[in-house]
Amino acid sequence: MAHDRTPATPLIGRVRELEQLLEAAGVTNPAARDVVLIGGDAGIGKTRLLRELGARARAAGHRVLAGHCLDLGDSAPPYQPFSEAFASIADAERDELAARFPALGPLLPWPSSAPGDGVERAELFASVVAGLDSLAADQPLLLVIEDAHWADASTRHLIRFVLSHGFHGPVHVVVSYRADDLHRRHPLRQALSEWVRLPGVRRIELEPLDDGDVVDLVRAHGADALDSDSLLAVVRRAAGNAFFAEELLDAGLANVDGALPETLADLLLMRLERLDDNARRLVRAAACSDARHDYSVLTQVVGLAEDELDEALRSAIDHKVLTRVGEDSYWFRHALLAEAVRDDLLPGERRRIHAAYLEALTSGSRRGPAAEIALHALGAGERETAFLASVQAAEQAQRLSGYDEAAQHYEQALTLVDAASPGLDPVKLVIDASSALVTSGRLLRAVELLRDHLGQLPPDAPAEDRGRLLVAIGDTAYYANLDNESEQASLEAVTVVPDEPTELRAEVAALRARTASNRRRHDEAIEWGERALAIAEQIGAADVIADAKATLTRVMVRTGDDPEKAKRGFVELVEVSRADGHVLGELRGLHQLAFVNYNAGELDDAEDAFRQGMVRASETGWAWGPYGFDGRFYSALICYMRGRWDEALALRDVGADAPAIPDASLAAIALMVHAGRGNVDEVERTLTMRSLWRHEISASVHSTSALIELHGVAGDLSAARRAFDDLADLQVRAWDEPLFSGGIRLSALLIGQYATAVSVLERADHAPLLAQAAELADFSDRVAAGIHPMGPEGVAWQIRVHAEHARLRWLTGVDVPEVDELTDLWRRAHQAFIGMDDPYETARSATRLAAVLLTTGGEAEGKQLLADARATAERLEARPLLTEIGGLTRRPTRSDIELTPREREVLEQVSAGLSNGEIAARLFISTKTVSVHVSNILAKLGASGRTEAAAIARRRGLLDD
Repeated sequence: MAHDRTPATPLIGRVRELEQLLEAAGVTNPAARDVVLIGGDAGIGKTRLLRELGARARAAGHRVLAGHCLDLGDSAPPYQPFSEAFASIADAERDELAARFPALGPLLPWPSSAPGDGVERAELFASVVAGLDSLAADQPLLLVIEDAHWADASTRHLIRFVLSHGFHGPVHVVVSYRADDLHRRHPLRQALSEWVRLPGVRRIELEPLDDGDVVDLVRAHGADALDSDSLLAVVRRAAGNAFFAEELLDAGLANVDGALPETLADLLLMRLERLDDNARRLVRAAACSDARHDYSVLTQVVGLAEDELDEALRSAIDHKVLTRVGEDSYWFRHALLAEAVRDDLLPGERRRIHAAYLEALTSGSRRGPAAEIALHALGAGERETAFLASVQAAEQAQRLSGYDEAAQHYEQALTLVDAASPGLDPVKLVIDASSALVTSGRLLRAVELLRDHLGQLPPDAPAEDRGRLLVAIGDTAYYANLDNESEQASLEAVTVVPDEPTELRAEVAALRARTASNRRRHDEAIEWGERALAIAEQIGAADVIADAKATLTRVMVRTGDDPEKAKRGFVELVEVSRADGHVLGELRGLHQLAFVNYNAGELDDAEDAFRQGMVRASETGWAWGPYGFDGRFYSALICYMRGRWDEALALRDVGADAPAIPDASLAAIALMVHAGRGNVDEVERTLTMRSLWRHEISASVHSTSALIELHGVAGDLSAARRAFDDLADLQVRAWDEPLFSGGIRLSALLIGQYATAVSVLERADHAPLLAQAAELADFSDRVAAGIHPMGPEGVAWQIRVHAEHARLRWLTGVDVPEVDELTDLWRRAHQAFIGMDDPYETARSATRLAAVLLTTGGEAEGKQLLADARATAERLEARPLLTEIGGLTRRPTRSDIELTPREREVLEQVSAGLSNGEIAARLFISTKTVSVHVSNILAKLGASGRTEAAAIARRRGLLDD
């Protein structure tokens, strides 16, 4: 029986409905006596939800009986679900029921009941209720009846009797049915209208899953290897239906154009078999359109008289094939049904239907939308019309800030460019298409498109065409963090575009300034920026003026010249760009203003500017475009830093429509939250994202910081080090940055994991860690030496590097720092993170400062630090930190410590710095025995390492002076 199986995957997206069912079924509310009718389309998840209900009910001590109505037409045995339910109980109980309620005989399997002469229906119905009451005498009973849409008349009557009858004991009933099977004359439709009026009966309709839930479902289905585009294709095609999503995955059809699996197509097309000829004709015509057409268009396309069309529409709606949308428009109940119908058409049928749509949309005074005309012109073979309509549709979408749609229309137009009229500027069309792709967040696709068309230019193409494409490639590669390609394109553009006062030459100079600034070649950036500004001001190119001023102001910030002046410059850029309607300039100004504040440690002002950028990007359709997405990303990052972790996770929740690279960036923030909470299973979720890290430096750095932490929590220091080395290698390969600024923070985190792990490692394992830590500290110093000026965040992490290095040496007893030095380093680290308003790192630093103080005479201060750190860790649900704090707060007092004479001897040798082997030789015992004694000593003292144990022992008077 399906309800006896424990679900193999977690229930996704049905939390509210499950809570309602658990309450009504008496699992969470024992006093409840409600009956639940649960409906939904085929594949929507009713059975999975009921399996979860059954598992939860059994776990709570309930007896669960389940029965299914079967699709056997006139051959269906009466009362089938009740027979199945009673058949699932133990033989002895069935025999007892047969003896007590002989009228149950027809529902009980032989030999519990011998065949008889039959019973009166009233007696049978009363016996079913009495039997259920009897089974609930010792434990609550849940009866689940599935697929009531297939119930025969007798079963429907018995269900009604059960629903209307009050039980004496804790009997709960749930009945499920397919809502999409209930056409107007379906017998269950009238029955439901009666059942819902009965006392204590409630009805739940399952709606399609949200996109985010479908994403989780796909991942739970073992499809983590899907890239972002394929995942989005599954989400869009499934439209919230769990079964459809799983079928698409099982058939390997994650792409948009893949044909439906035959089993799914057949299931969908079965619905058409119930329609008459006119209704099927209507449905086939509707399937050839992506739009919801009104009555007048359908009338022209289908070619039916109005009364015939009305009847066909009524039939299609009644059989749950089409649904009414708005006042007078119609569309498929599920988009995959339209796919199945469209794929089932012959090529000639499709072409004739498209031609009829094209005629309806272009004839008369009222012309249809350009996007629809393009679709039907292409389907009808009218390529020139399709090209013109595609360009027009793209332009219309851009005016409405629909950049995703604009990009799709432009790319379709490029496939039809051979059908365009003479005089077309193909380079402009390509650049327009790439611009739409950039704004929709698909930067890599934009670069690829531009590269392809540059490569296709004939050798004698005008220099201006080549120059325009090179500038577009340079700009797009710059936004995509492809610094090498951006610089190469800018260098080539300098040689191709004549050095004359033209807008294109000004764009080249502005691009050169940006690429030089990115490489921190400040003098070169200033030179090119001033050239771009001079030309742009001469010819009145406002966009280039904004671009050049932004770069020059950025250089001013980086060279440490008057940050307040830089802020005023960016504020002016924002205001001027907004007045001119230059969205990119406005967003860039807000972005760089935010970073001036961020690098100065003024996080309130930084977050305000980032939030403004996020809002403006959303308002203008630039949510995924350059600088627009950064507003969301850095707002989430600041939320993480300031301990608003749940808010950071909420900002990461952008649904399945997010382009791949922005999605990977937001996933990095979420991964840091999971690392702080010790959710080590999240490591596997990064596997599909790692190929994207080479395109986004922030995603790579933040993800790696989280991986170092997660691997450390899991006890895999080798994996933590590999994560660091992989990123260092990527920084050189992708960005030519061997000394990358994020390396300071990552070095601190990695050394910190080494120090935390010391207490569980063999002494022989300490030397490699100490050598690596020294190397990491040196690397961090070299990175810091190249950053001028160093912001508060960099300063804090640089102090932390040396504090963690000193902690490691202290715990291993090698090159042990003076107590004053160690304490001072951790005090400085603690204060630095307080200044950053970073509660998590403040708490971690406080915990490690407390560890020193508790062994060196600062118990009162150490305990207060731990109390404050614990409050923060509990609020953040930071389990690894809570574990670390717990190890310190459980330190025994002097009177609690009872060491055996042998342990005291071993402790004396440990405090002298001897290894286990040296102690074994001196005390004439085995090395293994020494190891056991050392472990016991550490546990009794509450120490994390040998050096700390010696310090505690001296403090507690356990060692002779």
